[in-house]
Amino acid sequence: MKHSFAFAVALAVVVSAAPRALAQQLGAASAGPVISRVEITGNHFVSRQNIAQIFGVREGDELREDRISEAVRRLVQTKNFADVVVSTRAAGDSLVLVVAVEEYPRVKEIRVAGTDKIKREDVEAKIMLKEGYFARPGLFSQDVAAIKALYAEKGYNSASVEVKKLAVPNEHSVIVAYAITEGQKIKIRHIDFLGIGAVESKEIRKILETKESRWWRGGELKPVTLEEDLKRIKELYGTRGYLDAEVGVAKQEVSSDGKHLDLYIEVDEGPQYLLGDLSWTGNELVGDEEIEKFVDIEKGDPYATDRIDMLQYNISGKYWEQGYIYSRIVPTRRVRNRRIDLALRIEEGNPASIKEIKITGNTKTYETVIRRELKTYPGDRFILTDVQRSLREIVALGYFAGPPKVNTEQANEAGDINLLIGVEEKQTGNFRFGAGFSQLNSLSGFFGIQENNLFGRGNGVSVDWEFGRYRQSFSLQYTMPYFRETKNTISLSLYNWIQDRVQQQYYTDRRKGGSIALGRPFPWLDYTRLYTSYRIEQVELSNFSTLYPEIGALRTVDWPQIKSALLVSLTRNSTDNPAHPTKGSVNSLSAEFSGGILQGNVNFMRYMAETSWFRTLFWKFTFHMNMELGAINGYTGPHQVQDYEKFRLGGNRRYALRGYDFYEVVPEGNDAYVGGRFMASFTHEILFPFTDAVYGLAFFDAGNTWNSFGSADLFNLRRGLGLGVRIEMPGLGNLGFDYGYGFDKVGGPAWEPHFTFGTMF
Repeated sequence: MKHSFAFAVALAVVVSAAPRALAQQLGAASAGPVISRVEITGNHFVSRQNIAQIFGVREGDELREDRISEAVRRLVQTKNFADVVVSTRAAGDSLVLVVAVEEYPRVKEIRVAGTDKIKREDVEAKIMLKEGYFARPGLFSQDVAAIKALYAEKGYNSASVEVKKLAVPNEHSVIVAYAITEGQKIKIRHIDFLGIGAVESKEIRKILETKESRWWRGGELKPVTLEEDLKRIKELYGTRGYLDAEVGVAKQEVSSDGKHLDLYIEVDEGPQYLLGDLSWTGNELVGDEEIEKFVDIEKGDPYATDRIDMLQYNISGKYWEQGYIYSRIVPTRRVRNRRIDLALRIEEGNPASIKEIKITGNTKTYETVIRRELKTYPGDRFILTDVQRSLREIVALGYFAGPPKVNTEQANEAGDINLLIGVEEKQTGNFRFGAGFSQLNSLSGFFGIQENNLFGRGNGVSVDWEFGRYRQSFSLQYTMPYFRETKNTISLSLYNWIQDRVQQQYYTDRRKGGSIALGRPFPWLDYTRLYTSYRIEQVELSNFSTLYPEIGALRTVDWPQIKSALLVSLTRNSTDNPAHPTKGSVNSLSAEFSGGILQGNVNFMRYMAETSWFRTLFWKFTFHMNMELGAINGYTGPHQVQDYEKFRLGGNRRYALRGYDFYEVVPEGNDAYVGGRFMASFTHEILFPFTDAVYGLAFFDAGNTWNSFGSADLFNLRRGLGLGVRIEMPGLGNLGFDYGYGFDKVGGPAWEPHFTFGTMF
């Protein structure tokens, strides 16, 4: 639909019925007539005083055409007036200047009609015109274009918008209605490429976001996306040395039913350029041998823009790593017979130091809590890797929404800078209550309070109470990550829980006790901390199942037993996100010593090793691999190790092996309640975020347990394959469900569900 908008500004300086003397003055070359008075008419909302101030020509000024033209221009630039007409009239011997304005009407109400396929609020968000604004044609045109662009990005390229203006009686105002005719989606039936020869069409299709319609994808034509795709094609040709390639849309053919479109993209490839001589000058800080390591293109190769750009990027990065953030590389190209000689002039500049570090956005967290995570300080040279590491440590706190925003500002004429770090606080505490369900404990209730950033000082506290038919527990934990403003971490905990007998456990397990843990960064390994903890607890097993033999070893124990244990562990964590890592690794080694010189009745030595590795595969998919090994033995022999401390695998908790029931996997030949003294498990997962709070995964688990290290056979593992989902529920905890197929279950392969709801108890 065609729209027409008229805007006219008329300037008329008319001298009529003036006295002869006045006419003579106008004709005089020496000076123009003098304005005796300025009258302003036609205004509704803009005051006469405001108009007069903007107009600028006043009583007593000389009447000159150039000054009047400039005054009118100033009024027009306010965009409040549809028309401005200036005229003169005589009043006796006086000259009156009349400024007649025609204001645009005010917008009293805005209406949107015809939004069936796109939410009305999404359309309204694109409208720049607001109630109370002047109804200017320019705003209408802008809004129409924005609405049509919104529909085009959703695939409705034939959408049209009509602007209707309804005058309000007795008011200089209008009701504006945007009437939308949405039309139907036009889907791309076919994409063809004209003029290509150096690059195959399948290579071009791989980089395009614009796709042909298929049953699994929409195939809508989105103009902005198409424009970006044309740039991608040009860049692709640049990586092959075709620097003059031009790319455009040759034609779009819409089908007779108006539902499909054939898209033809034309490429004028132009000549291919090769690299001639490559040289660089000006590098004193970085030696030639260092730069040569970055060169992966040889003389005679196609002049690949991506490789040339990466060369310059790597050289710049080398300077930034040493604080030379003002360094720059100036490339000079000389073309001869389709060969390009490239000369890089390196301007090293001076190094920059950090004068101040300014932190903003921390409305709750004390600034010292953030600053103690920094790896660079005021007075230090600006080293890019140190700044990046500082940001990682801030993210690892888990107190802020997303990574910090970083900027710099020049601090002085010497080139020093201020480092600006902006954070956004997020909820770090929650109050939980409700019901939960797990495959092991069935239905239970829970109540909990957790705060990981108590009073903004970075300390953590949690209180949890769980009550149900098979499990009752209470725990209290308090953690200070920087005890007395040192790098030492201290954690205290108290607990009391009862795990009633379930099918897989054969007895009721009751424990109560407490622990204290100390941690400190390990000085010789980055991302690494050394932890030492002491735990003392009372263990009592009772209510044995009839399936547990009368002469079973655990029946003869004098309950309760006292467990006094020391755990030493070394953990290295280089992941990029504490909740959902996409790269990095977590590795840990631990040794636990119970009894012996520590006294108590429970005697064993347990050694564990675990590694988790994360890598981004493509798009949002992340690959996770985990391996865990464990061994347990007594001080004088295996007989010292109680059965309940041995390894039994299965389920999705400690010693997990999905596809198998909890505690199902024990050494071959053992009774179902007797675990092994050596275990190994391997997990492979591919994770994908549907939203920030919902993750899907596919997994393959393999593991087993044996009576000794010598009898272990890593080629004889129980295997499980399946799918799972994780949902974070604010205030409640997590919902998790895994459905695994156990290939090597006793009795034959079968599916096994594993799920939890509420807290992950």
